[in-house]
Amino acid sequence: MHYKYYFKYTLDGRTVKIANKPNDDFSFELDEHLNTLKLKVLPKSPLQILEFYLQLDYKFHDDSRFFANGFQSWTDTKEFTRNETVSDLNTIGKSPYGKMYGMKYVGDYTFIHTDYKKGQFHSHGFAYVRNGDNIDLFGSLDDRTGYTLIYADMHNDSMRFSKDLDGKTIDEPYEVLNLFITGGDYDEVFDEYFKEMGVKPRTNNKIKGYTSWYNYYQDISEDIILRDLNSLAQQKEYVNTYQVDDGYETKVGDWLLVDKKKFPHGMKPIADAIHENGFKAGIWLAPFGAQKGSVIAKEHPDWLITDESGKPVPVGHNWGGFYALDIYNEEARQYIKDVFHEVLDVWGFDLVKLDFLYAASVLPIHGKTRGEIAYDSIDLLRECVGDKEILGCGVQQMPCFGKVEYMRIGPDMALWWPHKLLRKNMHREDVSTPNAVHNSIYRRCLNGRAFLCDPDVFLLRRDNIEFTFEQQKTLAKFIKLFGGVLFMSDDISQYNEEQLEVFRDVLSDDDSKVTHVSEENGKVYIEYTQHGKTNTLKFDIENGEIL
Repeated sequence: MHYKYYFKYTLDGRTVKIANKPNDDFSFELDEHLNTLKLKVLPKSPLQILEFYLQLDYKFHDDSRFFANGFQSWTDTKEFTRNETVSDLNTIGKSPYGKMYGMKYVGDYTFIHTDYKKGQFHSHGFAYVRNGDNIDLFGSLDDRTGYTLIYADMHNDSMRFSKDLDGKTIDEPYEVLNLFITGGDYDEVFDEYFKEMGVKPRTNNKIKGYTSWYNYYQDISEDIILRDLNSLAQQKEYVNTYQVDDGYETKVGDWLLVDKKKFPHGMKPIADAIHENGFKAGIWLAPFGAQKGSVIAKEHPDWLITDESGKPVPVGHNWGGFYALDIYNEEARQYIKDVFHEVLDVWGFDLVKLDFLYAASVLPIHGKTRGEIAYDSIDLLRECVGDKEILGCGVQQMPCFGKVEYMRIGPDMALWWPHKLLRKNMHREDVSTPNAVHNSIYRRCLNGRAFLCDPDVFLLRRDNIEFTFEQQKTLAKFIKLFGGVLFMSDDISQYNEEQLEVFRDVLSDDDSKVTHVSEENGKVYIEYTQHGKTNTLKFDIENGEIL
């Protein structure tokens, strides 16, 4: 293959831009084999990298599709045509409100180099071009040195392979690319890719049951949790896990300060009650988050990630705004470990849903790239959780390959189908049923290879919801087909027999398997087999019309 490269760096106070040739400051070491390409920068004296990319000519056809993997769990992810565009941070995200709450840090908006034009896309970690049934896969084998970014320009027939090395100073050989390139059918190329990485899932066991979030949100209590638990216990042959979501803590970050009005007896009796009913006990945490007004944020500002002026950096608008813990601060790191000890060893929970994990790596700090920090943060969590289980969420996917048991691969489902205008004007990571469906379809390559995928919940109740029952049944079947995490958030004592029948179908172990997926003009067709019969799910992905 013929490559061109561009390199920009600073050395001794001067900024240097180089294209297609080394100079007296550095050299490249290229190691290229049949399916792999590795590239290192060999500096002759310390230099700070500002930008790097390798460019490859690639012929796109009129009907080519480019798969762009989003930055984190919630980022919209799908195949794009040459006449589409990828979204930028939207109106509210760019507004003074968005700036005040650090919405730009929820995604990749601070370090992506793109013009957001038709046919121009970027992908994180891996990407592919689909021509008919043939897939040309381009994937990073290791992002620990920094995020690998793959840019496509479908109108100018080029691809760029870059590395987020913002502010990285190197004084010894440093790997800037480690790529795997192959072609074939869908399953074939991803089997090869994960084999080359040496990544295997930590479990093949699905979790099936309940999470409190999508009915009550933070308005949970001991009474609600125990009531829904007792209802679910009537169907225990279909269920193995019961998860308490956000709302038990006084503030996000103050995990050991349980809200005594909501949970007067604390959380250990909740875990005990879940176990007594024969279920695995799960609980939600955002271990790197510290809500504005939390005890952690007020009493330990030195634990927080700060800007150059020393002010804490807001990293999202949830809960009225929140900050992020600096995982390299020894006291903050010990606090995180103490929290997990209490939750897992004292309260007795078996699974932790760990959310908003992107927060740890919003800035390159301590001489580390965002990618290095992301990997270090997941390593810390794995150390804390030990042999118990992790359901990751709101996190970059590649650092979690083979490190977590389960992974949310899309945004939160809304309690309605269309992606509403207000939500569209936030950012690419906001609540969206169409985006959740898209992500589950196009990240299915990760299910059973990197971890088991969580496509989010199925909901069958008829109150506090805007779906039709036909839409609910379609989404329930969709979740069954694409998920390794099968959760709902209903009080099933309110179900009628038809709702119970759908509930049991989703959670029953059978031979269900997706055989083909296609999408044309917003219409999705999913062929699958179940009980020896071939069936098709057909719906409009944007408005939820059942076809």
